[in-house]
Amino acid sequence: MKNIIPILLFSLINLHAQIIDAIAIDVNGEPITTLEIQAVQAKLHMSKKAAVEALIRDRLEKSAIEKANIEVTPQEIDEKIKQIASARRLSIDEMKKALAKNGLTWEAYKKQLATEIKKEKFFMRNIASSIPRPTDEDLKLYYETHKDKFQSSPVSQISMIEYSSNSSQKLLEAMQNPMRQIEGVTQKSILASSNEMNPMLYSLINSTPNGSFTKPINTGRGFVAYYVKSKSSQGSGFESIKNQVAMAWMQEERMKASKNFLDKLKNSADIRVIRL
Repeated sequence: MKNIIPILLFSLINLHAQIIDAIAIDVNGEPITTLEIQAVQAKLHMSKKAAVEALIRDRLEKSAIEKANIEVTPQEIDEKIKQIASARRLSIDEMKKALAKNGLTWEAYKKQLATEIKKEKFFMRNIASSIPRPTDEDLKLYYETHKDKFQSSPVSQISMIEYSSNSSQKLLEAMQNPMRQIEGVTQKSILASSNEMNPMLYSLINSTPNGSFTKPINTGRGFVAYYVKSKSSQGSGFESIKNQVAMAWMQEERMKASKNFLDKLKNSADIRVIRL
């Protein structure tokens, strides 16, 4: 009898471990385990219901991206890393050390970036087209109903220098040595009104402190970065912050379009709850 008790105890512990790490939900053949749900709850401080919903959407999103056969090249990942490093004023070695301190390997980080690039490509190809261009009336209505979002002083005049090059490496070299003339990099002084600028570019420049560079931008035809010399605040009301309003409107519409797309995927998915 004494020999049987340890065996029974071991069996019960083993069974308990299997239940803890069991499949909780099946989404189109892709499992979600109980441990995953618990991990998301703990890391993101979510309820179990919210964690389950987030994981289901994650599986649906991954499945849709895989079916779309979106490719990401090593060059795209390297370019993204350079942009992030430049924006954070870090060298690649400093980035590696910072990631290691947080328990993330370099290869794991590159895989995360590849996933993010795929998500952005998928969004642009399959979801962005469903977002209409806003009219002035749309933006004015959004401004009137969200005035609490636009309390900071608007920027109306921006003085900056545009650095452009066909080589991301040469552009980074110019950003590190702004007083030097780097071969292959052109410079152009610009004085622009915020209402004349693309909303996304305006948001980037407005968040960049005076006397510093924006992160490099891949335009598809080359690379560009802006050295922000000064920003002046003038005027008030809708017209003076129209680009800020447009940016906020676009971010909200992106979230709505993404949610609608995933809701459609969820409605047509085969989701089986096994245990919760």
